Amino acid sequence: MLSSSLIQNMFICTAICCILAAVIGTFVVVKRIVFVTGGIAHTTFGGVGLAFYLQSNFLMMWFKPMLGAAIFAVSAAVIMASPKVSRMLREDSVIGVLWSVGMALGVIFMHYVDTSVITPAGYETVLFGSMVFLTRPDVYLIAAVTSAILILVALLFRDLQLTTFDETQAKLSGINVTAMNVILYVMVAITCVLMANLIGIIMIIALMTIPPAMANMFCNDLKEMIISATVISLCLTMLALLISIATDIPPGATVAIVLGVSFMISVIARSVSGKLAAGRISA
Repeated sequence: MLSSSLIQNMFICTAICCILAAVIGTFVVVKRIVFVTGGIAHTTFGGVGLAFYLQSNFLMMWFKPMLGAAIFAVSAAVIMASPKVSRMLREDSVIGVLWSVGMALGVIFMHYVDTSVITPAGYETVLFGSMVFLTRPDVYLIAAVTSAILILVALLFRDLQLTTFDETQAKLSGINVTAMNVILYVMVAITCVLMANLIGIIMIIALMTIPPAMANMFCNDLKEMIISATVISLCLTMLALLISIATDIPPGATVAIVLGVSFMISVIARSVSGKLAAGRISA
């Protein structure tokens, strides 16, 4: 049975990450770079593998998995956003290469991990999440990083908004589009790292894309979409955590399933309401 402090940490961290994922995820969905998010998320596995390898074989305990994940994720984000790279190669090709190489490096590093020092359960939590074992320092770290990112989004909102919707118009308005893209991609990378510790690498895309995608069905304004995505994310994720605690199902997977089912219901509801509205007009 989980202690009350662990449950409290889980709910606090989840709420914070839901807000961050909804804000950054809205830009991801509108800009149509969901595949970028997937590439960055899976690239972090290479950094996690490197961290466990250094910890087990060289006793570099200070090199935490989140540090390794951050190094790999931010590096991948900068490469993907680089105009020089985009001029030479298609973006989806770059993402595919980084995605596969990052995962492959993670597997290789894990192969050489000394299991007498690092147990397999230690790195499985990174793949599938470890929200039930979050500590108070984790709460403070996630809260601090999230606050910094949200402040940056607020300061650069106009430029990010214009760059997200129309890069050509943004350039004509004097906005440094390359810088805005790099900043957005790096924020996506940091968000992925924080959420990898919460729901796992495999589930990141669900939390970052499904709530904004649902909000996008009913909102046309970016600010409204961000607010709606945040509310949807918080409500559905908290519901998923309650279901997880009651049924003893892994919380990360439960979150993804609840979000996925809710998205399908939203699609069906929108389709039905659209047909009913069309029927009234024709009548």
